[in-house]
Amino acid sequence: MGRGSSLVLVLLVILLLNNDHASAVETLAWNDAGSTTTTTMPPWVQPRDRQLLDLTVGDMQVDMVVAKDASGHFSTVSEALDAARPVRGKRYVIYIKRGIYREEVVIRKNNIALIGDGINETVISVNKSRSGGGWASYDTAVVYAKGTMLMARDLTIENTAGREAGAAVALRSDSKHSVFYRCEFKGYEDTLLADSNRQFYRECIISGTVDFTYGNAKAVFQESLLLARAPLKGKHNVITAQGRDGPDGSSGFSFQNCRVTSHEDLNGAETYLGRPWRNHSHVVFMQSFLDGIVHPSGWVPWDKADGNVPPTVYYGEFANTGPGANLSKRVPWLHVMDAGQAEHCTGKRFIRGDEWLNATGVAYQPGL
Repeated sequence: MGRGSSLVLVLLVILLLNNDHASAVETLAWNDAGSTTTTTMPPWVQPRDRQLLDLTVGDMQVDMVVAKDASGHFSTVSEALDAARPVRGKRYVIYIKRGIYREEVVIRKNNIALIGDGINETVISVNKSRSGGGWASYDTAVVYAKGTMLMARDLTIENTAGREAGAAVALRSDSKHSVFYRCEFKGYEDTLLADSNRQFYRECIISGTVDFTYGNAKAVFQESLLLARAPLKGKHNVITAQGRDGPDGSSGFSFQNCRVTSHEDLNGAETYLGRPWRNHSHVVFMQSFLDGIVHPSGWVPWDKADGNVPPTVYYGEFANTGPGANLSKRVPWLHVMDAGQAEHCTGKRFIRGDEWLNATGVAYQPGL
């Protein structure tokens, strides 16, 4: 081989090495006093997972398309899930085009991603309630997530049973390490059942009346909107009913940088941040905006008339703002937290977010 050929070969090798290196580096730039930071992506981050939350659908690689107008592979979400064949270690992406899909959906497989066209654009909707068919509350779910590592983005899940129907769940999630990003869960009583395992909700909308965020999961909600709706006449609203049931449990709900308000006339109905579904119920609101709809006492016993609250219940508040954040008339069993206590309820500490959320690419605040 001549000297010229050797030089060409060396240049090609250098070019290939540079390309390989570039593919492993993500450059993040923002207007922060003119600074630019270059960050090497951790080796466990799957670039495709980042795309699921960063890219538009048109720029994203999808495995299957669901469309009401027959322009996709299937016309129902359930058919697509039945046909899905996820490969271990790889996300299986199902794009659900805009439309209303009137079906019950059960997600049994792992590593599924459901990507819609936006809140109120892609809607999965069913009318099913405990009073309507004698089902248990958890069996009324429109969508039931069972498989691990579910990701959902840009869709609405709605139970249309109505205000007078009683318990009617929109989403029931038992999905370990699940992420819900820019999703809406719409209903009245028992709207969102965060049932078990570690879960993360970011920029979501949850609406309802009675216990509309409940369950025994270990869940963190960030930058989300909690909307109280007008309850039945003479009734009051309760946002959370967390279900930790023993001293050895570790579940709980943490709401950080969220907003509690209403888009309806509540006609003077009282709205509370939570009540203890089980004797070791744990809920924290921190760095959130609490509108004036929040009752001055903040929290309420499971049986309001009885008034008893087990001493093992932990309800905490830290650095909230807004007209509903005044602590002067709160219940005596509230824990007014300091920064050190609140740190234990952050995404990094409470659900060990750094161990799995970074790999999803979802926007995530690890600390206070």
